[in-house]
Amino acid sequence: MSLKKINQILLAAIAVSLVLLVVVGYEDYIKPFFIAENKTTKQSSAKSSSSTKPTKKETSSKPKGDSLPEKTQAEKDAAVAADLGVMTSYGLAFDYAHMTLPEVVKAYMDQQGIDYSNIAFSYKDLTTGRTYELNDTQEMTAGSTYKLPLNMLVVDKVDKGKLSMTKRYDITDTYYEYRPEHDSYVAAFNGAMTIPEMQQYSLVYSENTPAYALSERLGGMKKAYKQFGRYGQSKADIKTIKQEGNKTTTNYYIQVLDYLWKHKEKYKNILYFLDQSFPGECYETYLPYVQVYQKPGYVREALNIDAIVMEENPYMVALYTRYLGGSDETSSEINPYGYNQLTQVAYVINEWHRVNINGLTKEK
Repeated sequence: MSLKKINQILLAAIAVSLVLLVVVGYEDYIKPFFIAENKTTKQSSAKSSSSTKPTKKETSSKPKGDSLPEKTQAEKDAAVAADLGVMTSYGLAFDYAHMTLPEVVKAYMDQQGIDYSNIAFSYKDLTTGRTYELNDTQEMTAGSTYKLPLNMLVVDKVDKGKLSMTKRYDITDTYYEYRPEHDSYVAAFNGAMTIPEMQQYSLVYSENTPAYALSERLGGMKKAYKQFGRYGQSKADIKTIKQEGNKTTTNYYIQVLDYLWKHKEKYKNILYFLDQSFPGECYETYLPYVQVYQKPGYVREALNIDAIVMEENPYMVALYTRYLGGSDETSSEINPYGYNQLTQVAYVINEWHRVNINGLTKEK
């Protein structure tokens, strides 16, 4: 099932839930029909058993910098009141005004019966510099998120005058994972692509053939992976993205996003394509009013989103998940229920940010 089809289903479900809210009313809140009750959505205990206590693998942080500005409790409560109707209709009304970001994400996992180790994230507010993490050094499968630093490496080489943005590079002998996709690109582009075309199709559509074509500009994928440390290094054993198994950590990836944003003029083409990536889907599913630069990644058990979110106070987040909706290492299709959970976590993170961060200044 495609992301577009899944998103259409979710939007229809949201519309139905809002109608029910008006016609029927609610006690505490109405859950959309696509949000199953906790008792019937427990995932297998081996992969996603519910827990109210941290697992051994679970780690979380306190916000960095105790002297950072804070909103008053009255301001937080007012923000909750303003958004209460929407969050209630989604079944995502949590105590945003009194919880840290890791705590509210755990509250969502408790509601859904998701094991704490199955969601990892790193968050940074771009106004105050405040950060939060959950399982940020835990090994997670990167999926197609590796394509962002790959694109950055190519731009670096262009910036040094070693590659051209207008030259058409031969792709007929490019390494491929799926022959029909490769052959389609060769036919569609008459055997050659420019770097902007490779950027567009690897970032907007997350296709593999143009990503491999980009890697060839760097001497191949193996050499490209060895250069990912240019944008940061994780405090975990896996310092960047390990090519074997395509493993990474959110602690590394938040540094990639930070580097990208600090050099946004240099990488403006990349940001342009990230802005076009999966419109209305992934991180934008419940946030149609917010501009999001995003690079989703999916493979087997993993559903991830790396995003720079242009809220009133912009922030960035590396959000990595596994086993959502009962997916596992043998899965070959995106699990619709797991995808919905990913998009709901995105909403929860954004709502916490709206309540606790939006409106802050460095001096407040």
